[in-house]
Amino acid sequence: MTAVDHFMYAVPSLDEGIAWATETFDAAPAYGGEHVGLGTRNALLSLGDTYLEIIAPDPAQELGNTMGEQFAAMQGGGLVTWAARGNLAVIAAQLQAGNIECRGPSRTERKTAEGDLLVWELLFPSTPQFGPRMPFFIDWLDCPHPSQTNPLGGAFKQLSLTLPEPQELQHILSQLEIDLPVNQGEPGLQLTISTGKGEVTLASTAETASLGF
Repeated sequence: MTAVDHFMYAVPSLDEGIAWATETFDAAPAYGGEHVGLGTRNALLSLGDTYLEIIAPDPAQELGNTMGEQFAAMQGGGLVTWAARGNLAVIAAQLQAGNIECRGPSRTERKTAEGDLLVWELLFPSTPQFGPRMPFFIDWLDCPHPSQTNPLGGAFKQLSLTLPEPQELQHILSQLEIDLPVNQGEPGLQLTISTGKGEVTLASTAETASLGF
């Protein structure tokens, strides 16, 4: 079964992103770790069965031609993309049956702040026509899911995707048994989270809506 896994919210500074999230959700995200070679580091906040990844440039890494370089150039934070979890071999076969090529599954790892090594696998569909409205896919293998090991900031309520021509992406998600609305409109994402302070809405921006991976 394929399910929503997490949401990526990019910021140009992780320290500022953590301060923003602490104020917004009344909970301090836990530092995650560094993504060596990608130029990024992150902090995590549980949303129940899913989680919010606050991702930012890692100033300790060389940022040239990395995701971190893209995030460092941003003027502010914004929702970038999202991930779904499941059996990557099955997902890849389903996508390829629909003539969608995939990169992966590929093994990825990072060390936690406590020094533990987390290892997981990623699958990236080649769908530039959808941009980051199309999720990437993850299998956590033997790792504990981050939603169960990080501070609780709220509960995932809804993710809405928008595209000028939404039908094809809606069909793909339905084939993968992911029940999310794809609406007609300018390319974007909008995430609604229930918190103790009320509903919080996070959205993509003009900067994050066009980022590539």
